[in-house]
Amino acid sequence: MEHYRLFPALGSSSRKTYNEFVSRTPHTREEKMPEAAGYKEYQLTIDKILDYGLFIAPEQKLIYAPAGLPKKEYTYTDYADRVNRLGFVLEELGVKRAEKPWEMGTRVAIMDWNSSRYQELLFAIPMYGAVVNTVNIRLAPKEQIYTLTVSKPEVLFIHTDFVPYLDKILGVVKTIKDVVVMDDRITCTGQGGPPEVKVPSGIRLHEYEDLLKEVGKARYEWPELNENVVATFFFTSGTTGLPKGVYHTHRQVVLATLQLLAAQAQDPIRLTNRDIALILVPYFHIVGWGFPYCCICLGNKMVFPGRYQWDHVAKLILELLPEAKAVDGRVIAMGVPTMLYLVLQELKKMGVEDVSGFVFGYGGSALPISVYEDAKKMGIEIVTGYGPTETGMTAITRMIFIPRMWMKMGWDYEKMRDYFVVKNSLGVPVPLSFVKLVDEEGRELPQDGKTVGKLLLWSPSIAREYYGDPEKTKKAWCFGFFDIDDMAVIDEYGTVVFVDRTKDVIKSGGEWVPSTRVEGYISTHPAVAEVAVIGVPHPKWGERPVAIVALKPGQKATEEELKEYFMKKFVETGEIPKWWIPDKIIIVKELPKTATGKIDKLALREEYKNLKLE
Repeated sequence: MEHYRLFPALGSSSRKTYNEFVSRTPHTREEKMPEAAGYKEYQLTIDKILDYGLFIAPEQKLIYAPAGLPKKEYTYTDYADRVNRLGFVLEELGVKRAEKPWEMGTRVAIMDWNSSRYQELLFAIPMYGAVVNTVNIRLAPKEQIYTLTVSKPEVLFIHTDFVPYLDKILGVVKTIKDVVVMDDRITCTGQGGPPEVKVPSGIRLHEYEDLLKEVGKARYEWPELNENVVATFFFTSGTTGLPKGVYHTHRQVVLATLQLLAAQAQDPIRLTNRDIALILVPYFHIVGWGFPYCCICLGNKMVFPGRYQWDHVAKLILELLPEAKAVDGRVIAMGVPTMLYLVLQELKKMGVEDVSGFVFGYGGSALPISVYEDAKKMGIEIVTGYGPTETGMTAITRMIFIPRMWMKMGWDYEKMRDYFVVKNSLGVPVPLSFVKLVDEEGRELPQDGKTVGKLLLWSPSIAREYYGDPEKTKKAWCFGFFDIDDMAVIDEYGTVVFVDRTKDVIKSGGEWVPSTRVEGYISTHPAVAEVAVIGVPHPKWGERPVAIVALKPGQKATEEELKEYFMKKFVETGEIPKWWIPDKIIIVKELPKTATGKIDKLALREEYKNLKLE
């Protein structure tokens, strides 16, 4: 179906049409307008988010609740005071700020679990005019060091858990001048001290809480920044090679926050300030998918669990639910499907059958149908979204029940939710974001729910470039929108249905086998916990699918049983062709994961590349 578009560029294969449109239109940004007495242009900078949250919820709580230690509670007022003190700390450390659009100040790296400290730095560093450089703590040390050599930070804030890696980091990353150690015992109890830490001469060593105490309570005068100075610096998870660096400005972060708030205000998420946010998505992954910025803007109570211990996380959920329900709120967390699976396992061990009022938003990979069914039985609300690192914090798409959908499908809440999950839909574009499908030549493809194409994205928060990599940047922007190598279809309801990463699609005998669809079918078997389908070289067909399966605890299944199930339930019923059946189904104890909790298909392809297939 063809849809009317106000801006021709949204349907064209390049930005030329849009640029011509703008050049003919009066009052563009480039046009000099007359001076207006007293007028001051509003800058979309991150401090506005904190100021608003502090205005509407000065007594709201932020709680750091690491396992095995007393909880540390702060009000928003306390939190703002600690952010204020960090302004003085950054100045004392010699951090330099950016002043011009697209300029970077000093990169300040952070290696920490999700904590109240991380939340403080998340605001203080960009408000100062420097750049938050999140370090992916799930990467191998070699890859962590690689990302730091690219971003070149001068200050490193590091949790005591990661101090053992410090020697290697400082041995290679020569730009670091100051190391600030963060210790949970000191943060939560005010007692103890960091372990003995040795750093090379010339590098200054500090402890986080000591730095804040030394400052006192003077008010820091934050600079008035241009909205287009760089605020954040992230790296992709490296699923297709070395991690790639991307950065985003204050303007992009604020607009992304507003986009997410607009999307999450709609059904089925309906995020309100009565909800309690349990911050599970790692901050190194585009600031926890932007959820923490949204929560501050709304004035939500926020709980940070620290180091991941899933029995502890499950207990926190049960502890927070009565408080949330007392004000007609819910407990909301976001993360990859593996996180939900691990929480469910802990709840089952505890004999818990009902956790209604808990909402889990997933992304990063498909949710196994068996996990979805388990969650529904417990009363957990499931929502989904999609947004790669390149898009900043914005989930380009979200599970939103838009009129285009419910006017055709009818207002059947469960039917619409099931449609998103079972179809492996990424959702619909959030406000101010756009998507389209193109072929290899950049020609736009129909949105008919059948035609597979390259998924292109356009949003205010999309990264300008891959840092220091003009070739990859040029390739990504080659069709005017941003291409991140994902294959998808767009259906009649406007929902984007993920098919595969371009590099994960299996080509067998000249025909495509979408690995994610095969994974979805296999995951419906009651014994299957997780599954990955990869292409393995084949002398006749070029590639053939091979499934690697991890079973649920206490469950048993053989390769033959799984193949028979697949054959009877999906092939003989005409759901899929017979040649989609994997040549081999390999049962393993667990599947390797990337730093963001996704199944690591790169590692699996390497492990099974020499597997002999007949």
